[in-house]
Amino acid sequence: MSTLRIKVQVGEDNRNNNYQKTNAFRKFVYVIDSSSNKTIGELIKNLQEYIIQKFSFTKTQIVELMTHDGFILSKSDKCSNVLKDNDYIICIDMLKFIGEYYSNFQDTVIWLELKQHDASDNKEKYIRIGLNNFSELFIRMQGISGVAALYIFGIYELMTISNEKRKGSKGVLHKIFQKKNVCFTYN
Repeated sequence: MSTLRIKVQVGEDNRNNNYQKTNAFRKFVYVIDSSSNKTIGELIKNLQEYIIQKFSFTKTQIVELMTHDGFILSKSDKCSNVLKDNDYIICIDMLKFIGEYYSNFQDTVIWLELKQHDASDNKEKYIRIGLNNFSELFIRMQGISGVAALYIFGIYELMTISNEKRKGSKGVLHKIFQKKNVCFTYN
């Protein structure tokens, strides 16, 4: 059984930037079985569990993985096909994902926006659903101070939802959201 050793970074090193909001930062080595058929999506889930267990970063939610030179790894690719020994990957958490999304994309068409004022904390909570400038479906949730979530669905994922719904599969959205590791992130 051969193994694949990868170098993993969680969060950003903000020691030299006093203005940047800090989040958890760690670097570690993670070993996976290279003969397995594990996908990047499964690796994300395993890394999430490992980070929570090893470092107690319970408020960090990994959304995607990126190579050290800025390339996003597709969740459907097999680890053995896209990673090699000693590759350096960066875990993109929900906060960074939201920040980068809004620096590159715009919510051009909003189909649904629900807002509600919560008197208990005097904050407004909302959900927005629509299309961004790349015609991807987005769902954005903002709530209690520090709670934010953003989910993007490309055409392939939407077709998968449609096909499974047509077949009569129950829990289609649950499966898709589970693949995206959907939950709220607290900062």
